Amino acid sequence: MQRLDRLYITLGLLWVIVGMIYGAWLGASHHNNFANSHAHINLLGFVTSTLFGILMWAYPAMTKSKLAIWQLAVYEAGVAILIIGKIIVDNDGTETLFLQIGSVLTIIGAALMLYLFTAKTNA
Repeated sequence: MQRLDRLYITLGLLWVIVGMIYGAWLGASHHNNFANSHAHINLLGFVTSTLFGILMWAYPAMTKSKLAIWQLAVYEAGVAILIIGKIIVDNDGTETLFLQIGSVLTIIGAALMLYLFTAKTNA
């Protein structure tokens, strides 16, 4: 089994680089209407992915479940889709299915992490 803790932390660090580049562009171009999508990149992408990685490192029994790789895939896909939706909404207020689908996938991914933590650890 691959090191899901390391993969999660690596993805979190990639998200922070994306967030920093995006934030630098926002600041330089005065596109303050995109602040919400910028926050989502950093909080759901960087912070939460990194915390999930730390949880998996601290509780390696979580990674032994076949559900663990699916949890990572659902969560990270959800965040990426959600971010695309947030950028579209931040741009001109257009409602988009990206936002709804990404939100649902992200919540399912977080719920799966809760399940892995409570069912596969002695916490």
